[in-house]
Amino acid sequence: MNSSCREKLHLLVIRCLPSTPGKLEFPLRLLHSGDNEVSEVTGGNLNDIIRIVSRTDPLTSVILKHAGLYTKIFGPDHPLSPTRNTFEYKALRKFHQICPGSVPEPYFCNEHERLFLMEDLFDYEDMEKGMISGQVERDVFREIAGFLLRVHRATHRKTMSSESFTELVDDFRNDGMLGLGEQYFFTKPFLKEDPSNKHSEAVDHLIPAIYEDRRVLDRAEGLRQKYLSQKDCLLHGDLHMCAVMVNGPSAKIIDPEFVTVGPAAFDLGVLIANYFFSYYAHLFYPLEDSHEFHKTLMDAITETMETYIGGMASILDENEVGELVEDTIGFIGCELIRRIIGVGYTTELENRPLAEIACLKFGLQLMTSGSERPRTLRELVSYLGKKDKPNIR
Repeated sequence: MNSSCREKLHLLVIRCLPSTPGKLEFPLRLLHSGDNEVSEVTGGNLNDIIRIVSRTDPLTSVILKHAGLYTKIFGPDHPLSPTRNTFEYKALRKFHQICPGSVPEPYFCNEHERLFLMEDLFDYEDMEKGMISGQVERDVFREIAGFLLRVHRATHRKTMSSESFTELVDDFRNDGMLGLGEQYFFTKPFLKEDPSNKHSEAVDHLIPAIYEDRRVLDRAEGLRQKYLSQKDCLLHGDLHMCAVMVNGPSAKIIDPEFVTVGPAAFDLGVLIANYFFSYYAHLFYPLEDSHEFHKTLMDAITETMETYIGGMASILDENEVGELVEDTIGFIGCELIRRIIGVGYTTELENRPLAEIACLKFGLQLMTSGSERPRTLRELVSYLGKKDKPNIR
């Protein structure tokens, strides 16, 4: 995005702001002062992100997100409804209401102009950087687990009235992003000839195990159906490491463009799978100043699952808890596979072929039926505890 486009967006948001400040007194004062700088925030696959900063006080700033008519990653040949910005803004408001301080504070949204304003987390960095360097504090993992549990419990069909839950489903009927998620989480990665798929030479020998094993393909299809039809609670929808910002022990969740009401196990599975990417990266390629970080990650995986599933057990019956665990294991496997062979490759595995192989083999194991696949939380933790380094041949 060039400087002219940035300035046009800046002027556009000023025109869109309401005349009466209300809770917008701070961003209004900043935006109308004229004494500010506008710059693009790099990264992200979907939207344009602009930072507006006061020249006289660099600590005074806001973030503007603008949704184009197509995504940055796929270009104009793949149009996507810009209502994703409205859903993201509504999700941030809902999350802020349920779990104050867990997300950047949302300030204002203009659906017609496809933009919204929110708090600038200028002193935070994305969690992926800390995961790569092995510098993430344990409290961060606890905050993320607590956020997920609180949001899922507060918006769960078992804790809301029928009328309120129906209203929630209608409010977050994010069909455009649901369709995108269905394609890139569950469909395209499991179609052998899909042109969007690519993988490294390191995992060449494992590719037939995906496309020639009916168990893997059937499991992916079953998970796809659950993603589309099972309505448990409000989901973040894409809780990977670049969707979390950290500052010391503090974590804030961002980018809920894929928000929808769906299966609770999906959010947990995606989160845990992304912990596993870093776990295997540090297990096979330990860093000198954080050579024990893989153990920290395994503790975080175990504690997150126990906190979340234990917390959900108070509102679910025994069969529902069993289904939650089983589905979580499946979604972990699906996420591990699709990020290695499809769109959305994780930076943590770059130039780490042994970790890449281990992640894909583990994902395949979780996706196959039979006694070799863990089916409960205890079995999954037990499986991981039996091996220091899995056989990757």
